[in-house]
Parts: sequence; structure tokens; C-alpha cells
Amino acid sequence: MNTIASKRMARPLALQRALPRVSLMGSRTLDFMFMGGLAILLWFPLYFLQDTFSSVKSVGLFLPMIVFYLGYCGNYPHFMASYKLAYTQGRRFVFQNWFQLIFIPMSLIALVLISYVFGDYSIKDSGFVRAINGILGGMGLQTRLGLYPNLRSEMLGLFVLLMYFSVGWHYSKQTFGCMMVYAKMDNYPLKGLERNLLRYALLSTWWLTWLYSNCSTGTYPFFNLSIHRLALPYVWFQVSYVVVALMFALIFVMFLVKYVQGKQRPSWNFLVPMFALLIWHVPFLGEAQYFGIIAFFHSIQYFPFVAKVEVSRYKKNQRRHPIKRVLMFYGFMILTGYLLFDAIPNHLDDVVGADRSLGLSFFIITFILFINVHHYFIDNVLWRFKAKDVRELLFEGIQ
Repeated sequence: MNTIASKRMARPLALQRALPRVSLMGSRTLDFMFMGGLAILLWFPLYFLQDTFSSVKSVGLFLPMIVFYLGYCGNYPHFMASYKLAYTQGRRFVFQNWFQLIFIPMSLIALVLISYVFGDYSIKDSGFVRAINGILGGMGLQTRLGLYPNLRSEMLGLFVLLMYFSVGWHYSKQTFGCMMVYAKMDNYPLKGLERNLLRYALLSTWWLTWLYSNCSTGTYPFFNLSIHRLALPYVWFQVSYVVVALMFALIFVMFLVKYVQGKQRPSWNFLVPMFALLIWHVPFLGEAQYFGIIAFFHSIQYFPFVAKVEVSRYKKNQRRHPIKRVLMFYGFMILTGYLLFDAIPNHLDDVVGADRSLGLSFFIITFILFINVHHYFIDNVLWRFKAKDVRELLFEGIQ
């Protein structure tokens, strides 16, 4: 009886070993590096050696600037690809996801127009703002509205806070998606409770990073706009650390139980997105001055999935030279991103003299905010497993 039970327990591991080692980019090593390996390799010298070796420290000081320029090759295609994948799936897909693909962009455009047309009004002494501040004070919070000189700055400041609030959610969700894809590819099955535990553990890092930035007073710059922090209670941040620690302790226990009961081991490609998220998101592991680098690694983490979907689409439609077409698509996304993030908004700011007449780079700020926030909503519907078209293309050739 014990021998039979042992054989049954060993089957999942044997099945894992028997399956072909499938990948998204034709190489599991490439997948590993794009999905978090590069981020981890860079983190080690920056975190442990920057106080020891001057060359590492010098690179660290210039790294945000380097990554800013790498953004042309990483971040811009990342955002533009999501628009292409979403809005070329046909009218039915767009209307089925009307909230994310129609209502959200129209609402964001309306808010931008209101801030431009009516932005010179001061709301600091309005009855509405006083009432809201009274409610916040009654709740024991130091958060206040009316800290900006006018309605335009106030709306854009809150818009920036919304963007950063959405960022952590989006990064955590993308990490979860990467892990779920590789769980399927590696035949590492996760039950509903296990998936939810992993999902909420990753999302707990979102709250930790959000509170890290907003459980204090003061401002930080966003182009030439000073963003006021929310001054939330510091104890919230302390509690969030405890929650993250407990959630990932449970994740460790879950992996251990799955191995003991079924001899199932997660692959490194399955785990690397989670490790990369932890070391760059958790404040005592990450470095605040390098926080912007996360956007670059988040963007290149996206590439294997977009490349797999596009190559599968070209093969399905019997288009020749699919790899060459993907490279051309990538180049077009760089150009489109440059136009929408840089050339067009800079030109509009120059035409209206925004720095002089409005006191800030209005179009640069609003274009960046619109694309970022809308992108998070697009990806929320684009990469769902129930999205049949993308799912079939992503897992084409993978059973």
C-alpha cells in the first residue's frame, strides 16, 4: 500500500519532467531574464556593493538617467503594444469591455479638459473643500484638499496620485499573470485557494509601496508640478509590512506542502517574477532613488508575452517572416511612443506657452498620466484567461 501511494505521489513530478521544456521566446533562459532575471542581477551590485566600489556607486547615480533613455526602447513599446492588442480585436471585443476601453478614456479626457478650461479657479476656500477636509479631520487623518494654488494643479496632482496608486496594482497583477502562464506551461497546477493566496500576497506589496510614499508629509516633483503626499497614518505602513511578511510566509508554506504531498516543484521561471517584484518593491530591500527603474523592468517583462502573441498571430494568418514582422512592429511601437510621450505633447506645450501661461508643462503631464492610467485598465481586460483570442495565441503550440 505504501509503495502504491508513493508511486501516485511521484506522478506529478514525473509528469513535470516528461513535458517538453516550452518557452515563450524560444528559450527558457531568455524568458527568465526578461521576466525578472535581469532585474535581480542588477539589484545585487546596486544594493550590496554601492558603498564598497566607487564604480558601482557611479553607475548607480547615473542609472535613473540611463533607464530614462532606455525607456524609448522599453517603456514606449510596452504602452503602445497594449493599445494595438486591445483595439485591433474588433468592435465586439471593444464593446464587451466598454468600461475599460470606452468609458475610462472618455472620462480621463473630460477631466483633462475641465482642468485646462477651468483650471485657474482657486478651490482652497470653497465650502466643498472645507467640508471634505472637515470629514478627513474628523476621521483623524491629516490628508487635506486645497493644498495646490488652483484647480488645475489640484486635479493634476490628484491624477498623479491616482497613477501611482494604479501602478502598484498593475505591477502586482502583471507579476501574477506571468506566474500563471508559466504554471500552465510547466504543468504546475494551482487550485483556486492557492491562486488567490498568491494573488493577494503579490497585491500586498502594492499597498506597502503606496503607503511608503504617502504615510508622510511634504511634496515630490513630477516634472514641474509639486505633488503633495497624503500624510496617512504611519502605523498603516507598519501594519502593511506585517501583512506582506505573513502573506509570503503562507506562500512558502504552500510551496512546501505541494512538494511534500505531490512532489511538485515550481520552476525558476515561475518564481523569478515574484522575486523581482519583492526586491524592487519592498522598501527595505529596494532603494528609493532607483524606484523609477522598476518601470523599465516591468516593460521588458511584458515583451515575451507580446512577442508570443504576435508571432502566433502571424503564423495563424500564414504571414511570412513572423520574427521580422515582430521586429518591425516593435520599431513602429517605439516611433508611436515617442510621438505620444514626447514630440506631440512638447509641441503643444510650446504652442500654448504652457510653462508661462499655466505654470506647468500641461500637455506633457496629461499625456503621460492618461496613457499610464488607461494602460492599466487595458491590460486588466487584455490578459484575462477568459479572453479567448489572446489566450489561444499565447498558448499556441503549448498544451
